[in-house]
Amino acid sequence: MALKRTKPMRHGEPPKRKTRLRQVGRNREAKAVAAGKRAWSTFKPTRWQPAVPEETSDGIAVRSGGWCELQLDGCLGRGTDPSHRITTKSGGRKGAAKADHDRLSDVLWACRSCHDWIGEHPAASKVERVGWALEEWQNPAQCPVLYRGRLVFLDDEGGVHDFEEACA
Repeated sequence: MALKRTKPMRHGEPPKRKTRLRQVGRNREAKAVAAGKRAWSTFKPTRWQPAVPEETSDGIAVRSGGWCELQLDGCLGRGTDPSHRITTKSGGRKGAAKADHDRLSDVLWACRSCHDWIGEHPAASKVERVGWALEEWQNPAQCPVLYRGRLVFLDDEGGVHDFEEACA
C-alpha cells in the first residue's frame, strides 16, 4: 500500500519532523553514562600538531629561503610542506627518536606538488643518487640528496655542501 500525504506541502517550506532528534541523543548519552561509559559530548577533538618543531622549521626557512628545495617537473615554486626523507611509519615517533627524526638533514622544504610526487613514487624517490626518501637504517647527513638539481649533502646545522667537494 502506497503512502498518502494528508496535508499538502507549501512551496518553500521544508517538511517538519514529528520526532525530536535532540531528545533521542540525550537519552542515548544518559544511557551511556549510566552504563559506566563515556558520553560522546565529553570527547574533545585532538589539537593540531605541526609536522616539525619550531626550531627545525626556522632552520628550514633559512636554508630554503621559502622556496621548494626539490624543484621537480610541475614544481609550484613556493615551499609549503616539510618532507621527511625517512618517513614516520604508522605509529609515529616519540621521545629521542622524534628528536633524531626532526633534524635538518632529514627534512626538505617542498611545495605541495613535489611533496605529493614523492609520496606517489616511493621507488623513484629512493634511488641512490636522488635521496629524497631513505630507509630507516640510513643516516640522512651521510646520504647525498638531489637538491635543486645538484647533488649535495645536508648537515644538521642547516648547511648545504656540494657532493664533489665533500668526496674529494
